[in-house]
Formats: sequence, structure tokens, C-alpha cells
Amino acid sequence: MSFALFTDSTASLTEAEYTSSHIEVLSLTLSINDEEILCYEPGKVFDCEAFFKRMREDSTLVTKTSMVNTAAFLTAFEPHLQAGEDVLYLGIAGGISGTCGAGKVAARELQKKYPERKVLVVDTLTAVNGEGMILREVVKLRDSGASAEQAAAHAERRSHEIHSYILVDDLNFLKRGGRISGSVAMAGSIVHLKPILKGDEEGRLVLDQKILGRKRAIKKLLELFVQYHVAGEDNRFVGIAHTGCEDEAHLLAADIIERYPHADVSVGLFEPCTASHVGPGAIALFFF
Repeated sequence: MSFALFTDSTASLTEAEYTSSHIEVLSLTLSINDEEILCYEPGKVFDCEAFFKRMREDSTLVTKTSMVNTAAFLTAFEPHLQAGEDVLYLGIAGGISGTCGAGKVAARELQKKYPERKVLVVDTLTAVNGEGMILREVVKLRDSGASAEQAAAHAERRSHEIHSYILVDDLNFLKRGGRISGSVAMAGSIVHLKPILKGDEEGRLVLDQKILGRKRAIKKLLELFVQYHVAGEDNRFVGIAHTGCEDEAHLLAADIIERYPHADVSVGLFEPCTASHVGPGAIALFFF
């Protein structure tokens, strides 16, 4: 490998893909009623469907998430720098997690200690499938011989080209986690109005639209894809994530493929950390 590649657990790739692509994963932490778990742990599978069901039915459920701290980044990065490798980390949007910020602190400290090496951190301005889509492109660049600096520049550019839209059933999950403001939560709380959030240029989640009825809201996701997607081989990958509404997610995927037959659409679950914030019944759409 031309450099050591890192990401965090919100990128939502499979363990097999992380392993085969030589990607090291730093895990965020999820607390469920004070029981802490790692959102990604090799060899362990989190029962997302049961978690979604519990969020929907258990009004006493309390969830909290913890970012990856600076110490964890220092511990993970330094052995590679000692071995003479450059390091590149692609992370969750800084607007919704402090993880990338902690990575940048570690990078600055290690860059001083290892001035001959490159320690690079890229805020992807997205998460889940969106983060994973950028990560896969960087893997291809690395494997073709690109330097850490070249791969980081590509990831920076693509982070500004990706669109992230999330249809949520209940904004209170995001409000409790501090991922949106109280005013945004109130604006989306009117009965039967379904809020669609989007990732902005700073990686924050902002209210984009309020649609009357869930079916119309899912149709609006399709319309947003048709409106903003730029066709081309480099942009054929599309990601859809959901929290317990697989049938609706696959119907959206089918509608996208009907309009753009060359699209390579992946449908999967939100990973535990991001799922705890968007709540059950969420559908997210990511495209370039």
C-alpha cells in the first residue's frame, strides 16, 4: 500500500470489505441505557433490526453516542508513521460529529513529530453510504499507486460533489442527540408533514423540505435525484440507507434504476451510531 488508510465506523462498509481493502476502522461508541458498545467490532454483528424495533416501541430507551477521541487517533496512526508510511483518514461529517476534529488535532501533533511523513484528515461532509462511496474511490486510487496527498485531494473534491438527503419519521431523535436545532425539530413536527434533511457545505444537517405524507416524501427523494444527479461513469454509484424500512428503500432503488439504468445502487442499513440519531423509519439517499 502506498499509504495507510483509515476511516470510522459510520462509513458502513462490511467487515469483509474493510479487510480486503486494507482499511483500518476507528469505532464510535453507542450507549444504550448506559450499556456501551462499539459501533464496529471485527467478528461481532450488531442486530440493527432489533435496535430499530426497540427505538420505535420503547419510550424509556435512552441512547448516547461518543466520538473517536484524539488519543485513539494517536494510538492508531503512530505505528504506521514509525514504519515509514503516510496516513490518510476519511471521516464522518464534522457538522454532526467531533470525530474529524479530534483526528485533525492528532494529525497536527504527529506531523510535528514525524515531519518527513504526511498525516492527512479529510472531512467527507457526509456519513454512512456517502462516506463509504468516497472511501471506495480512494481505495482504488491508493491501489493504483496514488500518493496520500493525491487521494486526499480527490476525497476533498468529491465531498463537495456528493448530495446527502435523509427522510426521517421523527425529528426528536436528532434533536435529543443535538444534531439539529430545536427550531428545525419544531418545524418538522407538524402532523403528517415528513421532513427531508440535507447535508450542507459544512456537513451539518439542515431542513430542506417538508412534504405532506410519507409516499410523497419518498417520491420527492427520487425527484431530487433526477434534478441534481450528474450522469457519467464516475457518478454511477448511488447509496440508500434505511432504519427498518427495507421495502421502501428497494422501491426507491428500483425507481432510480428505471430512470438511470446504468446506476449501481446499494441498499443497506444505517450503522448503530447514525441510526440512533435518525430514528426508525428513516431513508437516506446519497449520490454525486
